[in-house]
Amino acid sequence: MGSGTSYFNMTLFRKNLARFWPIWGLYALIWVVLLPAGVLLRRDVWDKGNAWEFPLVLLDGSRNMALVLAFLFGILCAMAVFSYLYSVRSVGMLHALPMRREGLFFTNYLSGLAFLWVPNFGVFLLALVAEALNGTVVFSSLFTWLVVTCLLCLFFYSFAVFCAMFTGHILALPAFYLILNFLASVITYLLESIAREFLFGFNGAVWAEKWAMWFTPSLKLLRSTGLDYTGSTPRYYGLGLVTLYALIGLVLAGIALAVYHRRQLERAGDVITVGWVRPVFRYGMALCWAIALGAFFYSIFYTLLPRGAWTLLGWMLLWGAVGCFIAEMLLKKRFWVFKTSWKGCVIFLVCLVAAMATLELDLLGFERRVPDAAQVKTVEISGISSAPYDSGAYLDFSTSDPQTIEEITSLHSSITDRKDELEAVQASGISTESWISQSNGLDLQVETSTSVRLCYELTDGTVLERRYDLPIRQEDLEDASSPAARLDRLINQPQVASEIYFGSIGETARLVDAALVNLYNPEDNSYGFEYLPSELLEPLLEAIQADMAEGNLGRRYLLEDQERMDNCCYADLELTFRLDQSGVSGGTAPAATASTYTVTITLQKSAVHTMEVLKDYPHAFLSQAEVNALSNN
Repeated sequence: MGSGTSYFNMTLFRKNLARFWPIWGLYALIWVVLLPAGVLLRRDVWDKGNAWEFPLVLLDGSRNMALVLAFLFGILCAMAVFSYLYSVRSVGMLHALPMRREGLFFTNYLSGLAFLWVPNFGVFLLALVAEALNGTVVFSSLFTWLVVTCLLCLFFYSFAVFCAMFTGHILALPAFYLILNFLASVITYLLESIAREFLFGFNGAVWAEKWAMWFTPSLKLLRSTGLDYTGSTPRYYGLGLVTLYALIGLVLAGIALAVYHRRQLERAGDVITVGWVRPVFRYGMALCWAIALGAFFYSIFYTLLPRGAWTLLGWMLLWGAVGCFIAEMLLKKRFWVFKTSWKGCVIFLVCLVAAMATLELDLLGFERRVPDAAQVKTVEISGISSAPYDSGAYLDFSTSDPQTIEEITSLHSSITDRKDELEAVQASGISTESWISQSNGLDLQVETSTSVRLCYELTDGTVLERRYDLPIRQEDLEDASSPAARLDRLINQPQVASEIYFGSIGETARLVDAALVNLYNPEDNSYGFEYLPSELLEPLLEAIQADMAEGNLGRRYLLEDQERMDNCCYADLELTFRLDQSGVSGGTAPAATASTYTVTITLQKSAVHTMEVLKDYPHAFLSQAEVNALSNN
């Protein structure tokens, strides 16, 4: 009689269900309390709206209990059904049975999946009964909950089984599962932090962050799924993503089966059971220790040691060596491993030094790269802090004007030419904020710093991004070739000032209200505001546009110096624009509508046209110095 090959053993399946009932029993109990019991507890307020929303809320954002429970119980189920792999006695006994490895794998894999899926279906039926008892049933919401929960369980459980095939130690399994779930995002964040120390101007790698998010399934699912409340009823979005990860889970299960088929059973108890993974574990752990602990201790001791890339590299070498030896101890299960593993450690450290030196010495040309102005389609400049503190205080604008692009690339070149000087200022750790007191009691700023972020969109479709910290000193502003002076000239071009204040409004916007705010009254030492009459709106806007075109208004100051104090008034103009032409207010009351945009501009004495329109409001012309003098009196 011929014998068939069985890929499933019902006896072992039933034994798993009976032996590990506390796991699936606890999982079922939690869901019964959350869903069917939750429905019954809302009986007094239950209606169709609640029936639509309540099951879906358990899939939404921070309340996504389906994701949390799938993540936790996925690893618990995998640890339970494959626990026999981590003991020499149990692994030998089970593999002595007349059953192929494929049969053992499928039986145990399906046992763990049943721990999750069967309670899901049971809770789904109980929730239907509970909603029927409450008088309103929305089947689609409950069915969506069932599908999403089962798919999440499939992915996280399969991922845990995948991890289980590479280790022979039961405590290593949850550690690998947790680490691999978040490793990509954590390493990307740490590498970006390290790159900021080694690469002058590095601001981040958006493409790396996006890819890392895909390899961090918990965060990706948490951020890209949830409820959409824009319609008449809440709608779950992200089912396609959940299905994709479930399919990935099936692929991981297939890989786990292939690894299990070739698994060396005698390695039960080892941290790593697959031969080719052992060097990956050894040097991967060394790299993670170098990056994580190197950056951590550098941040702790940065006030005691010189700041800079080479100090960071020293910490990375120290903890990289420690991580390499500890990984070797875990692999060989003994402490004395130095004699046999020091050569590999040295090679790893040499490679680490070479990689970091490549960055620090800019052998790839990253730091020196400044795009040619003719290759730039548009450029955005942002992050610049300047006075006065109105709508232009934190400058952010983009331009495609060839002349402005030429000036921005010239500014960029002047920054890269002074790399050593700027890095030395940053590495010194000395505060760049400095003020001096005048005899009249007024404090003037003589030194500060600002950040400059440049984002180029090139004609070939690529994006180049840089970020710099620039010290701003009076002598720098007086040197026409310095980055500070170039930046000062750039942000004070009339077309740039107009873009800063009015670039977000559009040509169809209409000024509907204007007010003077921070008006100082010397009689009672108080401040107030006053709406301007409607007949002033049109001439006021024309005067503002004329002053900006002539460079008389919107002047930005990188330092709070004497010129800024003398020219800037204490009062601000608050302009309210309606972004559409319907229902424009003709009075002077504030326009309370969602389609308005407010711009605040500090009045400046150089704005002769604007001041002429506002000549009937003398208290608006007081400068900060004059207000302080009146306040002191």
